[in-house]
Amino acid sequence: MTFHGGYAYVGGYNLQLTGKQYSLSGIWVESGPPSNLNSIFVGHGAGGSGCYNIHCYGFVQVKSDPYLGMVLSPTSIIGSFHKLALCTTIKQDKVTGHWWLCIHPKPVCFGYWPKELFSHLRSGASIIRYGGETYTPPGMVSPPMGSGRLPQEKYKNSGFMERVEIINSEYNQIDINPRSMKINKNVNLSCYDLLYRGFEGGSARHSFLYGGPGGRSC
Repeated sequence: MTFHGGYAYVGGYNLQLTGKQYSLSGIWVESGPPSNLNSIFVGHGAGGSGCYNIHCYGFVQVKSDPYLGMVLSPTSIIGSFHKLALCTTIKQDKVTGHWWLCIHPKPVCFGYWPKELFSHLRSGASIIRYGGETYTPPGMVSPPMGSGRLPQEKYKNSGFMERVEIINSEYNQIDINPRSMKINKNVNLSCYDLLYRGFEGGSARHSFLYGGPGGRSC
């Protein structure tokens, strides 16, 4: 199946990291073999080094507010049911083939990655990924992900994504099909975990809880 984008409410938390650690939460659109993978990540994170925001070649920004690299403030508070989220869409334009980054609920589409940057994403994505990713240099304790708490602590404490949707091969934004979801938990589950809640209705629709504290055994 070919996808032309994804959408989600991504909960934002103020994580404490050190050095070259990073902790990301958001949406990836990807296509191509591992040796020549085309990938775009949209979301929020802390720490890290390398190619992020406007330091990456090729992104065309057409609006200055919001902008890539802006600080998400305020952030969600652990223990509160009042959560703050980055409501974001990455979508491929049907006419130009460019990949646009849009922030909701306004919505504001403030820039795009030209299709010419890619060899495989020009015609769409083969997979859409939602979730988190962390990195720490060798010998250091793995950093937290999401809120820094495990999903077993439920919505009040855990990192979350809500209203998880795709833009399908006909360029329509729709709810995900639970049967097409593949849950990937490839670490020690005392470090990070994921709890898919399915379709909950209301404003949350399809949602999941994820993340954890990290640690030395990760």
